[in-house]
Amino acid sequence: MDDDLNTDEPQILDDGWDDENDDGGADWDEEDDSKNTEWDGWDEKEEEDGKEIGSSYNTVRESKGQLQKEMDKIVEGVVDVLALSPGQVEIALREHKWKKDVLETAWFHKDDSPIEMRKKIGLSLCPDEWDEQDEATTAVPCCSYVSFDDKSSGSSKREMKAAQKELYSYVFGYSNKGMSQANILRKMRGKKFKVGDVMKMIQIVTSEKLASSIEGSSTLCSKNGGKFMLKDGHRLNCGHGRCADCWRSMLEAAVNSGKDALTLKCNHITCKKNHQHKFILGCFCQERVPREVFEKYLKGPLLEKYRKMALDTFLEYADNFNLRPCPNPKCNIWYKKKSAKNEQEVVTCECSQRMCLDCGLPPHVPIPCSNALDWKRRSSGDVQTEIWRIMNTATCPNRNCGVVIKREIDDKDRCLHMICSQCKYHWCWACREEFRPGGKNKNHDNFYHCKLYEEGKLRPEVKQSNSKLERVRREAANFKWCEHLRGCCDKDIMSLAELQKSLEARVSVSAGEGGKFKFLFDAISKLIQANEDKKRLYIVAFYAAMDNKKQLFEFQLKDMAEKTNTLLKMLQPPNQKKQKTLEDYEKDGKSIHATTKIVSAFLHKLRRDVKNGDCVTILDKPDDKSTGWFCMNCKKMNSFEKFICECQTCQVHGEKRCLRCNPEMHVHYLD
Repeated sequence: MDDDLNTDEPQILDDGWDDENDDGGADWDEEDDSKNTEWDGWDEKEEEDGKEIGSSYNTVRESKGQLQKEMDKIVEGVVDVLALSPGQVEIALREHKWKKDVLETAWFHKDDSPIEMRKKIGLSLCPDEWDEQDEATTAVPCCSYVSFDDKSSGSSKREMKAAQKELYSYVFGYSNKGMSQANILRKMRGKKFKVGDVMKMIQIVTSEKLASSIEGSSTLCSKNGGKFMLKDGHRLNCGHGRCADCWRSMLEAAVNSGKDALTLKCNHITCKKNHQHKFILGCFCQERVPREVFEKYLKGPLLEKYRKMALDTFLEYADNFNLRPCPNPKCNIWYKKKSAKNEQEVVTCECSQRMCLDCGLPPHVPIPCSNALDWKRRSSGDVQTEIWRIMNTATCPNRNCGVVIKREIDDKDRCLHMICSQCKYHWCWACREEFRPGGKNKNHDNFYHCKLYEEGKLRPEVKQSNSKLERVRREAANFKWCEHLRGCCDKDIMSLAELQKSLEARVSVSAGEGGKFKFLFDAISKLIQANEDKKRLYIVAFYAAMDNKKQLFEFQLKDMAEKTNTLLKMLQPPNQKKQKTLEDYEKDGKSIHATTKIVSAFLHKLRRDVKNGDCVTILDKPDDKSTGWFCMNCKKMNSFEKFICECQTCQVHGEKRCLRCNPEMHVHYLD
């Protein structure tokens, strides 16, 4: 692709008009265009960005609760299959990233039985004997209730020895001051008490305070000795239940803490060992709290907050169910495709935003959705940072080190000698071997010359790494080249928008002349659309296969650029300080109108040929072959026959005055 496609003078294309009878464009009539049948295949009303649809999708509005209904409908469809409650199905789907097929495959077709799958997720089976229990007469213990026996706790001051009484007074006093356990332990350092005794006393004091708070509590379980009727609470399938008051306080705290409420567990201590209980040791019950419990005990804003969090997690994976949001962040409308076919269907939202229903991106015909998503990923800062890391850092070859080192180089110093900042290992950047400039095992003549690299005597893993590095560098260079061309199109679009704004102001002054200059605004509109098409076609060129069609495609790109440049120079001549007058535009009206039709028809045909694969083959990733390479330093395209750019930057390593590609230059550094 040639970047310099502008000519010095605008080329007037053969438009079929008789120049001898040209009267300057004052009396020409656009109705005469119907006689010219050369471009009958062009339909002005046809959508350019894809197949505009109106009946193959459903509109889903977040404000009317339709998204919640969509989620509930999906959950209900899995309830009968897995024989779970809706809340348990929601937990299972959330664990599998809302992929129904993956969940059903894991549930029935893997080695683990459904019972094992339940155990992994945290969903126990409901015991059969529970069905015979009467909720009004069955009393069960509340696992949030804690009872204390003064005799068994040993907290009575009468039974304490003198040393224990002294320790108790210390810990009790520090605890009343609001000190944490760690601060109490620090305060007790240097005294005659052992750390173990201090820890036991801290637990005793804490238990006394907790017991006093529970005795003054007004919960149902505290009034009935730690038990409640089933009708006054809820029992999970694991067998652990809580009264309504305990559930309410537990759920309110969980929802206020954030999205952790969606993964809330029973957390009743099931471990019988005498040690500090931890989640990592499995000391707590892992039964999940389903949605039904939240719906039963929460009301008002807290319940709405929980529903909003649950809906947000569903919307993160809504594309699994053909749901797409409007790209406008201020719009709350979603669209659901009725068919799963990938046809690059385009929808126009009520907010005038247009998008592709298959991938959610702006319309990108003729680019496939997979390539458009990959291009967006490559444009992200994370990918660009990873590319920079691959190109500018290396791991220390010392097996006992493995530190990642950045190569500090500039235009004057291209030294290959590296010294690890961690282990002080001397190694060569080119061959990744120990740097030995002298002695019997000499492998380098100087700091700028590597014999092993020049002779190709590299280890297999180094060759593989170099091959990956060259591929990443080549793709990064081609990506930057295409971005450079797309940036040129953006500049032309901005310039045309300013020209259109200026002409609208000038034409409005001349009352009644708006219709006379319709051809002018049509030309600007078509030229803006042409630049938008060029931006997409440059992405197509990035993924184009290096086959026989590629040469034809590049020729058509150049032809397209020449035609658009011709029309652009008619509208905005280069190197002209003053703008053209309306009389000048009117005089060139026939030529501008005819050239506009030619550009429109050419772009329509090129778009159709690219979409049908007649002139280019689009791959899923960039082809390893390429007809040229892009110099990142001087921003110039070079052919592969030209190994080193005019700015002395090499093709393989992207370095100025690279000594691996041009080892003769090391003499200048030695001098």
